[in-house]
Amino acid sequence: MSRIILLVLNLVAFNAIGCSFAPALDDFLITDSPAVKATKPNFTVDSIHRGTDDGNHGSCSDAGFIELKLDTVPLHEQGYIFKIIEGQFEDQLFYESPVVPSKFMGSKKLYSFLWLDGSSEEQEPINITVQIIAVSRSGNKSEPQILKITHPGVEKPWWKFW
Repeated sequence: MSRIILLVLNLVAFNAIGCSFAPALDDFLITDSPAVKATKPNFTVDSIHRGTDDGNHGSCSDAGFIELKLDTVPLHEQGYIFKIIEGQFEDQLFYESPVVPSKFMGSKKLYSFLWLDGSSEEQEPINITVQIIAVSRSGNKSEPQILKITHPGVEKPWWKFW
């Protein structure tokens, strides 16, 4: 009987559609370590990639990501809190707690933020202002850096009428 059920399940099974990413950021834990002053961050926008529709709904092509690059990694460990203070964003982009690049990332200077941008050939513009605050292991916070993140969006191709 179990072989028949297994056979039926194999006949009606279908390919799963899915996509996954390795974590780009890890939580930065504040400890009871000696007091260390946090260094004011200096981030720039390294790249912005927008989601597209490649026809394969399992390919992660609908994911968008913003990469911010830290100019100089400080000598002491510190994490960063990113918060949108002006403008609207279609999805949750930042965490409320301090983060650092994941151990899976190749660079300690690149901070990648991922969101579902939509499986579409057209994307709306991005125009947000982000406040970035450094946090030391002892919990001390730096002065904030204000960073403007913009992208013109992607318009529908001129030749598409539908």
